[in-house]
Amino acid sequence: MAYDDAVKRIMGGDYSGKILHGKYGETLKRRVAECVERFSAFDETGSMAIPYISAWKKKGKKIWYEFASNRLSELLKCKKSDVADIFRDNIIDRRIYKYQDLDSGIVKDVIAREELNDARKELREETQDTGILEAVYKIYIEKDTTIWLKDQATIEKYDKDKVWLSLGFLTDVSKEMEVEEERERLVLELQDALSKVKTLSGLLPICSSCKKVRDDKGYWREVEEYIRDHSEADFSHGICPECVEKEIEEFDRL
Repeated sequence: MAYDDAVKRIMGGDYSGKILHGKYGETLKRRVAECVERFSAFDETGSMAIPYISAWKKKGKKIWYEFASNRLSELLKCKKSDVADIFRDNIIDRRIYKYQDLDSGIVKDVIAREELNDARKELREETQDTGILEAVYKIYIEKDTTIWLKDQATIEKYDKDKVWLSLGFLTDVSKEMEVEEERERLVLELQDALSKVKTLSGLLPICSSCKKVRDDKGYWREVEEYIRDHSEADFSHGICPECVEKEIEEFDRL
């Protein structure tokens, strides 16, 4: 049978999954064998897309890979059998872009590494319910090197075996995400700068004699006090040349 031949070819290669040599139903095994064959053939085309097949059990805590692209193991600098652990342990953050209505546009949901560990079960259940996964992961590699991988997958559920399969493709979007991070950094810097700026505008009522300024509550205040409260400016005191001469003249009259 074609299925038996496919299994022999897969098992004779570098297959490191669980399903094909485990106690699972025939339907699930056939589906895995079929997908592994197809994903392997696609991987050999040299496409920039990185195919994978991951799986997990309903009450299980860990995801494993039935198929991992050669390019994925190269990016993560590990053996195929270690891809699941390395990927999981080296996630810095996970971003999900949700398309809302026209007014809201795209909403970005970012889960940092320390929060992701607590949210894995909830995220997995959400993925199982929707049947679709679309996210971007920031992954630490080595020597302060990071990459960004966009994950797009469909989820299949096999109730009899209590197993879920994720059939997906990863895309290296590091350049695009680095640009987005830089843009976000500049926006934060600008917002911080603007929050520290106070400006004076409009007409200020000022006394022509004592030079006090009338505020919006009707009180007359010293110019220094008013400017200090309505801007980021402060004062250091000195004396101008004209006033120096006046002071000397006043002193001579004594």
